[in-house]
Amino acid sequence: MVRMVVISRYDKAHKTGPVGAQNRMLSCRGNSLLRRKLPMRADGLRQSDRVNFRMPVEASWFGNNGTTFKRTATTMLVSKNGGVLRLTERLPAGQELTLRRQQDGDVWKTARARVIAEIDQDPEGFLYAFQILEPRADFWDIEFPALSKADEAVARLLMECSFCERREVVYLNPLELKSFEMRKCVARVCSQCVAPSIWIEAQSEMPTETVEGYVANIDQHVVPRRKRARVKTRVLACIRRRGFEEEIAVCEDLSKGGLSFRSRNQYSEGTRVEVAVPFTPGSGAIFVPVRIVFSVALPSAGLFKHGAAYVKTLSSSGA
Repeated sequence: MVRMVVISRYDKAHKTGPVGAQNRMLSCRGNSLLRRKLPMRADGLRQSDRVNFRMPVEASWFGNNGTTFKRTATTMLVSKNGGVLRLTERLPAGQELTLRRQQDGDVWKTARARVIAEIDQDPEGFLYAFQILEPRADFWDIEFPALSKADEAVARLLMECSFCERREVVYLNPLELKSFEMRKCVARVCSQCVAPSIWIEAQSEMPTETVEGYVANIDQHVVPRRKRARVKTRVLACIRRRGFEEEIAVCEDLSKGGLSFRSRNQYSEGTRVEVAVPFTPGSGAIFVPVRIVFSVALPSAGLFKHGAAYVKTLSSSGA
């Protein structure tokens, strides 16, 4: 059985005082070392969504003298054709690996992979970006939709069929988002069951720290005219910006073109960040790039309201 965890942290620029103390409790928590140096990949190089997803795999490779090494490793992030892997040994860029992951019982899946680069290290080992050399093997047992389908989505979740437990990155439309917000599930057809079924968010089996409830005063402010119909909501979002810690925010509405959220940090117009929404601690979070189009201060709440537009990504042959 696979294991998942959200890798996240709170913002270095948090405030002091009562409001800052409350906001610090709202932080995404997890493996801070990974996000400190892991860069946001250029949008044009993405071939699929990337899911914060932790699971054990067996990695084996040949050393310079022909010695075979075999170690248990942990994935920190996965995409259709690659991800981030933690290993206790230091490996050079270009090192080829054989990865194995256990399915039910004695059934194992195998795939060849190549180390792209060492991106960081933590007390438990070295972190490597890697590419799967056999992308058609469906090594993760997760269906990744084509990024071109994201144009009609207002939110993204890693979900699983409650009957067969098949996992899929799901692009939610406005009705599905409302259903998830109210019932924490959506009804959709499962291609494996070949029948309608109830889908729930895929949760981690690893213990995760609980994120404190987020409460903020609701102020009404005039914002720029919206070009698309938006779905009013009250779900959590996780905001990630290069060089800063991740933070929890409250998403107020979503559309196919963007979203608005309230944050303790101010992001100036034109700033590029990544956002995962809806966000649940311990789930497989999916971050997508957005551009801040407006920022309004909410003095009575000690917060800032932001509007953001999704940045379209282009597929490529990369991992």
